[in-house]
Amino acid sequence: MDHAAATLAIRWRLRQRLLPHGELWRRLGEYTGGGSCGGCGERITSAQASYDVDFTPGVTPQSIRFHRACFEIWQCECQSALSSDQRVQVSV
Repeated sequence: MDHAAATLAIRWRLRQRLLPHGELWRRLGEYTGGGSCGGCGERITSAQASYDVDFTPGVTPQSIRFHRACFEIWQCECQSALSSDQRVQVSV
């Protein structure tokens, strides 16, 4: 998995509202292969750590599976977006 490509894919999915912005409710880590990552879109293998993430009720999608690295990128991008929103509100 290419970190830069994963970051761009996650940013795109956040802008398109395909990924929620930081409304995490529960996270379960595992080494179970199969399926694709909700962040980068690549396949998750059994050799890769992954997280099943559930979001607060009413958030769509209700759950997403991430590579561990993609989960960390998603968290950083959500935090960056929050910081940017706060800077815009302060400067207005």
